[in-house]
Amino acid sequence: MILNLFIVLFALVCLALVFFVLLQVPKQAGLSASMASGGSLLGGRGVEGGLVRVTSVLGGFFMLLALLISFISR
Repeated sequence: MILNLFIVLFALVCLALVFFVLLQVPKQAGLSASMASGGSLLGGRGVEGGLVRVTSVLGGFFMLLALLISFISR
């Protein structure tokens, strides 16, 4: 029962992780793209900083759930 819950949660975290990784802007945008953006209301990195933070947290959940599923399934 609990294993099924963790597997469903793991699948949701996987989908969210893929979604947030695909939302991020590639780092190879170049100098012209960074100069054209100007200032932003959300700070220096803007929304990208939040996307990186959410991706990092989801990556941590991904690893934690993978370990828990591994230990519970034994």
